[in-house]
Amino acid sequence: MRSVYDAILNKIALDPIAASAVQTGVAIDTKGYNSCVFVIQNGAATGTPTSYTVDAKVTECATSGGTYADVSGAVITQITADSKVVTIRVEGLGTSRLRYFKVVVTPALAGGTSPKALIGSVCCLGRAYREPVGNVT
Repeated sequence: MRSVYDAILNKIALDPIAASAVQTGVAIDTKGYNSCVFVIQNGAATGTPTSYTVDAKVTECATSGGTYADVSGAVITQITADSKVVTIRVEGLGTSRLRYFKVVVTPALAGGTSPKALIGSVCCLGRAYREPVGNVT
């Protein structure tokens, strides 16, 4: 019997962090997969800011250590609530997309005492060329 576990590989894209500045995740190798989704989680802000938002985007590159460019349309803007989970879907892997992706998360905080946004991200790679993929990383 097959399950979703056999068809999806989850990778940490951005370790959970309390951040006040832009955070860029690790390079995710998409070779062997047809689709992916980045799951971005925003926790409660620390330092009692008067306002805060969190934006995120996906960038791509042909090599893991090269210069990354924005993926058109792969963006979310203005997460304003605590404990919110959003997704950025990227299609075209292996055809119109470059091989490596990174997530870039940008918190904007105002007021408070040394405010930080709690953020993190996971990349779920799907529709593998070969299954089962397993989830041992």
